[in-house]
Amino acid sequence: MADATPGETLVTLLKAWNEADPGARDTILDEALGASFTYCDPNAPAPFEGREGMAQYLSIFRENLPDAVLLVTGAPMVSHDTAMAYARLDRSGEPFARLIFVGTADEGGLTRLTGFVESE
Repeated sequence: MADATPGETLVTLLKAWNEADPGARDTILDEALGASFTYCDPNAPAPFEGREGMAQYLSIFRENLPDAVLLVTGAPMVSHDTAMAYARLDRSGEPFARLIFVGTADEGGLTRLTGFVESE
């Protein structure tokens, strides 16, 4: 995604939360992540490093919340190499949590993503 803005790259990565197929998720990660990448959120025991770490986190997420759907709510806000997007997590068609994602990118893709979760 060398020509994509940080906001576009962030939205691409957030699609991975909804992808049940691990192979398709890996394709999204390959498209969105830079060579070096770190993911942090309050529900993770520690930051996840690299594409493999993110893939592992998303597999755990899908196993624990198979009925969850992540919906980006509005266009991301972008400032230089950083993008922020609001999202909502629905379970069984009902709002479950509100989220904020802040990502930093370079020409290779996202290098860091931090997610913040708030219960609905």
